[in-house]
Amino acid sequence: MPTPARTPATTRPTAHENLPLFTLDTDGRAQPTDKALPTHEDLFALDGPELTALLDSLTTAQRDQLAGPYPARWLYPPKPGDAPRGVSVCAGCGGGCAGLRLVLGVETDTVCIELRKDPAATSTAAGCTVIRQDIKTLDPRHPTLRFTRRVTCTMPCTDWTRAGLGAGRDATNLQILLDAIDQVGAHLGNVWVDGSEVCTHDDPGDCDEDCDDHMIEPSGAPIAELWALVDDMTAETAGLMLAPVIWILGLRSIGAPLQHIVIEQSSALPDDVQEYIQTELWTAGCESVQWQDLDAADFGSASNRNRAIMSAHWYGRPGPVTVPGIRTNAALALGWPPDTRINTRGERKTSGGNVFALDRTITAVTGKIRGWYCQETGRRFTIPEVCALVGLPGDYPVTGSRTSQCQQLGDIFSPLVSAAVWGTLLGLPWLDMLRTYLARIHPSVHGRPDPAAILSNPHRARPTLPVTEAAIQRLFAAGDYPRFRTGPHLPAH
Repeated sequence: MPTPARTPATTRPTAHENLPLFTLDTDGRAQPTDKALPTHEDLFALDGPELTALLDSLTTAQRDQLAGPYPARWLYPPKPGDAPRGVSVCAGCGGGCAGLRLVLGVETDTVCIELRKDPAATSTAAGCTVIRQDIKTLDPRHPTLRFTRRVTCTMPCTDWTRAGLGAGRDATNLQILLDAIDQVGAHLGNVWVDGSEVCTHDDPGDCDEDCDDHMIEPSGAPIAELWALVDDMTAETAGLMLAPVIWILGLRSIGAPLQHIVIEQSSALPDDVQEYIQTELWTAGCESVQWQDLDAADFGSASNRNRAIMSAHWYGRPGPVTVPGIRTNAALALGWPPDTRINTRGERKTSGGNVFALDRTITAVTGKIRGWYCQETGRRFTIPEVCALVGLPGDYPVTGSRTSQCQQLGDIFSPLVSAAVWGTLLGLPWLDMLRTYLARIHPSVHGRPDPAAILSNPHRARPTLPVTEAAIQRLFAAGDYPRFRTGPHLPAH
C-alpha cells in the first residue's frame, strides 16, 4: 500500500480545534463569554465522569456548538441500557432504518446523513435524526462520534448501472477509486508494518524489516484532502464509494467501538471495489467481512431489487444471510385483479417490451413508476401502493412531489433486506420477525403462512416443536398470527 505525503503527525484533525466562544443571554442574542470553550482535542483527552463533568459545566449553546452538526447528547458517553449509536451515510428516505425499527423492532440511536431535501424530510418524518449536508463536508473524526458502534452506507449507484452508462466501470475511473481507497487507508493509519524490533521512526517511510509490528500513525489530513483523491473521476456517484472507507477507518482512528457495518450498493459494483473495501476492514482487525448479492424479491418484496450487500461484524462471525425465498404476488398484495397488465412506456415499442403482468413479483420499481398505468383502465399506482410494492407500510410518510416520492421509493434500501442483514448481524430471529411484518403489510398474501414452515424455521428464538397437527392447532389457537410471532411462547391450549 502506498504511503501518502506526510503532514505533521497527529491523531486528530485540526479543522475544528479552535471554535468561537459565545453564549446566549435571556433574549437570545449572542454574547461573549469569559469561560473558555474546550477544544475538540480537550474532549478527546477525557472520558467517563471527567468528560461528563466538563460538558455539564458548559451552557446548552456551547454544547451545541461543540457538537455541531451532530446532536449534543452524543458528546456524552453512553449510559448502560442506551441504544447503540449509529451513523447512516447517504441514508435516502430511511429504508435501512425502517428495517431495524419497523421489521425487527430494534431501538436505534442513529444519525442519518442525506443531502437531498425530500429524502431528508421523509427520513425525519419517519422518526430519524437527520443531518442534511454533503457527506464530503463532514469529518468522521469528530469527538461527538467517538462512541459510534454501527455504520450503514447506502451511496447513490447510478454510475455503476446501465442507467449511468457504467461510467464508474471505466478503467481510468476505476483505477482512480482503487488508488484513493489505498491512500485513504494510509492517511487514516490503516497500514500494518511487520518487524522484529521496537520502531522509533516518525515517518513510516523510514521503517524497515527490523521495526516492531505496528500500525502507522494517521496523517491528520483534512477531510477535503481525502475526498480530493477522487476529484479526477468523471463518474461522481462512483466516487462516493470512498465514503465507507473514510467513515469506517475515520471512526476507528478516534477509537470508536465499531461492531457492525452494512454497505448497500448496486449489484453491478465491480469485484475489485468490493475486495479493496474488504481488505481495508480486515487490515483494521474486523473479524468477519462478506459481500452477497441479495434480491428483495426473495425476502417478500412484491418487486425485485437486486443489490450487493456487505455485512461486517468486528468481533464475531455470524455467517452469510440465509435467503428464505419468500415470494409476494403484487396483484394480491395490492388487491388488484390478478389479470391486470401494467404499461410502463405508453405506445413506445422497446426490445424489453412495455407491458407486464401484475400477477407475480414484478420488475424492479424505479422513479419511472410515476408514469406506469393499468393497460385496461389507465389507473396509476398511488404512493401507498408504491410503498407496498417495495416493502413499506402504506402510511410511510414519503415527502415531496409525486415524481420525488416515486424516485425515493425506487432508490430505497429495501427494509426487508435490511432486516435480514441486521438480524443476522445482531443474532435475532429475523425470519420470524420478517414474516410477522409481511403478515401485517400484506395480510391477503402472508396473513396465514404455511404452519409447517413456521414451526420448522431454524431462526426461531424458541425451541422448534415437532410439526404435528396438535402443534399447528396451538399455533393458530389465538387467531392472531402476528401476535403469536412476537410472543415468547406458543399460545396455550
